Amino acid sequence: MFTLANVEKVYSGRPGCMCGCRGRYTTPEQSARSVKILFNKVMNHPDRIVEPGNAWLNTGTRNLVVYFKE
Repeated sequence: MFTLANVEKVYSGRPGCMCGCRGRYTTPEQSARSVKILFNKVMNHPDRIVEPGNAWLNTGTRNLVVYFKE
């Protein structure tokens, strides 16, 4: 379930609102490379939090979120 092939979109932005005003959503169709980089950063970090449908990480200056297909 938590594989690169199952990624719907990723988000990278400053902490706070996640509507897109403080960061950016990217789909694999827009940039497979960006999605892969962010997926690896989140999934390989020991402090990541995995929830149903997503995995995320707060680095202190950025929120990094990977959303998975249902």
